[in-house]
Amino acid sequence: MERKIDIGERLSELLSENDISAEALAEELGVNASTVRRWKRGAKYMRLGNAVAIANRFGCSLEFLTGRSDTFIDFSPHPAPPFYPHLRELMKEKGISRNRINRETHIRSSHFVDWSKGADPNITSALELADYLDVSLDILTGRDR
Repeated sequence: MERKIDIGERLSELLSENDISAEALAEELGVNASTVRRWKRGAKYMRLGNAVAIANRFGCSLEFLTGRSDTFIDFSPHPAPPFYPHLRELMKEKGISRNRINRETHIRSSHFVDWSKGADPNITSALELADYLDVSLDILTGRDR
């Protein structure tokens, strides 16, 4: 099932409500302003690390930022641990192997290799993993326990 990520619209709302320009957010995140503008238009998917930084900046959950929840909750996240070791812990808790994820999702073995080397997942891969593991994005990232 294809999911429409509403992150651009939500990001636009957060910027407007907090009177922050795309340029100012870009500077805070260390990305080009054109990247933030493309995120707002939905023309470019972001990396999970950028989504976490944005959610931290605005004090919201990743579920809210990505449009998976319409409820803005004052969210006090835990610091996000390194992605791959935390993912391995979740998989162990759920009794789900990497091979099973490879077989039953669009997430390939090469993604796991990249993540084990410190690569930041694309938000679409993170959403698919969260759905497959039946956890929120905030639990997937370790921001919520």
